[in-house]
Amino acid sequence: MNIYPQRICTLKEAYEAIHEFFSCYHCPEAREEVAQLFEWACKEKYYKGAPPVNIVFLAQQLHRLFSAAEIISYSLGRKFSAVLTPEVWPQPPGFAHGCPFSNEKSDSSWECFPRHLTAEEYLNPYFALEKINHIPQWEQVLQELMEAALSKGSIDGWYSIGEVMQWKERMMGVVEGGWLVEERIA
Repeated sequence: MNIYPQRICTLKEAYEAIHEFFSCYHCPEAREEVAQLFEWACKEKYYKGAPPVNIVFLAQQLHRLFSAAEIISYSLGRKFSAVLTPEVWPQPPGFAHGCPFSNEKSDSSWECFPRHLTAEEYLNPYFALEKINHIPQWEQVLQELMEAALSKGSIDGWYSIGEVMQWKERMMGVVEGGWLVEERIA
């Protein structure tokens, strides 16, 4: 069952797809949805949290985001100059001395701070988009995750737990990298 829309072919379409994805999901919400997709795919019981159309819609939106990341990483590669320099590294309020835990009142800007990116990827989020190229056959993986989340089965026996954790980390990195691209270009 192929439920994905037509593939993205141009850079303009890629940036539009990133914008559309983050029009639907805010960064913390997107991370939470991806984490839940993996959680449901690894359980051996039917998903009952919300209408199944939510999982299908998420998978469609992730497919567009990952296609955009693939197009951008192939088009720009590592030749694109850094978007930020270490001197202008923004820190959310309440981030005292490099620690997110301070006595100051919590701020929602910390929720959008990336958790799955290296410093290099944070400075230049185009590097984070390259993570999609490290998931072999990512379209098939996304399809199987969605199908497992919607069924009573689990992907546990199909793949090793190490592969699944790598996919999750890389997918989260692409989502966060896409968020930073969207925020810095806008």
